[in-house]
Amino acid sequence: MSDNEKKEIQDTAAENSTADAVAASENAMEAAMNDLDAMIAETEGASETASAESKAEEVPKPLSEAKPKPARKKTKKKKKKPKKRTIEQELADLAEEESQFDEWGRPIKQKRKRRKRKKTRKLSCTLVLLALILASSSVLSVTILAVAKEMYGIDKDVQDKIINIPEGATVTSIAQQLVDEDMISLPQMFRLVSRMNGKDSKYIAGEHVISASMSYESMIEELCKNYEDEREPARVYFREGSNLLDCARTLQENEICNAEKFLFYFNSGGFGYEFENHLSDKNPLKFQQMEGYCFPDTYEFYINEDPNIVAQKIYANFDSKISDGDYRKMDELGMTLDQVVTLASIVQGEAPTLDSMKMVAGIFWNRLHSPALFPKLESDPTKKYSRDVIAPNLEVNNEPMLTAYNTYEGAGLPPGAINNPGKDAIEAVLYPTQSTHYFFNANIDTKQIYYADTLQQHEENLARVQREYEAANAAANGENPNG
Repeated sequence: MSDNEKKEIQDTAAENSTADAVAASENAMEAAMNDLDAMIAETEGASETASAESKAEEVPKPLSEAKPKPARKKTKKKKKKPKKRTIEQELADLAEEESQFDEWGRPIKQKRKRRKRKKTRKLSCTLVLLALILASSSVLSVTILAVAKEMYGIDKDVQDKIINIPEGATVTSIAQQLVDEDMISLPQMFRLVSRMNGKDSKYIAGEHVISASMSYESMIEELCKNYEDEREPARVYFREGSNLLDCARTLQENEICNAEKFLFYFNSGGFGYEFENHLSDKNPLKFQQMEGYCFPDTYEFYINEDPNIVAQKIYANFDSKISDGDYRKMDELGMTLDQVVTLASIVQGEAPTLDSMKMVAGIFWNRLHSPALFPKLESDPTKKYSRDVIAPNLEVNNEPMLTAYNTYEGAGLPPGAINNPGKDAIEAVLYPTQSTHYFFNANIDTKQIYYADTLQQHEENLARVQREYEAANAAANGENPNG
């Protein structure tokens, strides 16, 4: 016999044995069901026999005593056949009956079910309270951290700033001044630290240099120091019409600060003064970004002063010279602060007095409003600034810059101011004298200015001034100008 035949015989035997097992289980189940049905039938038969015997034992009453009953038609009641119950139902009933007795056959007392209290509201209240506690703790910790950072100057501006304490200032007014200067934001805490350190009456009036990055305690200590007896003062004067390079040299010559460092800080700016908010974007053609803003005046500095502080003092002075009314007038004229300062610097270089400045400013306005007829301002001081100030101080030649500053070559206003104008020149630009003039020329020696409406009149004025120069030279040499 081959292996395949043996395998087939084994598979057939296995299948037969499995079928026999299934058949046997089904027969056993059917036999159990039949036995259960028989038991139920015997129980029902026994109950019917007991009922019949109890009826037979009853004694009938005498007929005389019995009341006649109407004859009824006897009908046979059909007995309802009990529904056949399944084994699963019977087993479930037995299990329920057994659950009512313990292992000794004693009935188990049924425990009354207690209603469970709803814990939802209690739980939700607890969660809300916990959330409030955590939230308040977080807010409190964040608040404490913010106060600590503020009081110790953490993450604040490290740039030094000038603070002028007025005479008779109280700690309350000083705290408010520091708030206004963006140095502190918690005046109450400042006053508290001041009182705890016994400094309320020890503040020194005058100029102090502090930084927002200082702690409140260090700031208070600095404001209570008097440096006037420790530092050597130095006074300098910047004349009207001087350029920024001249001012830087003056500072260095007077040992106040290094000229290059001063120019760096002054041109960088960013000190937070109001006029800085009105500045135009930086122009790459500008020679000195902040030329025109070193306001001509007398300044009080100290020997070897920080150039950053020197720049701030000059910024503060310029800021005090420009009023809100000036800014409103600029808006009316449609000019930026840079344009006003630039034109004022040209007027400063052209005219010596306020009246002549207003007349010259009016002429430049006329030319600016007539670009088709007069595309160029043709101002001598701009040509001189381009040639004598910019060109010698350029490391690399920059023809576009030189051309833009020379108003005989470049159209309109130059990229920036050519000097630092005074208040009169700025006022002249904002409030010029109205006229029909488009030309002017001046005798530099006599400061006399001649105005003209046409080019022909202007050429006549130029010839006139030339004759005045010749006569003055002849008189100086002892010659007769008419001879």
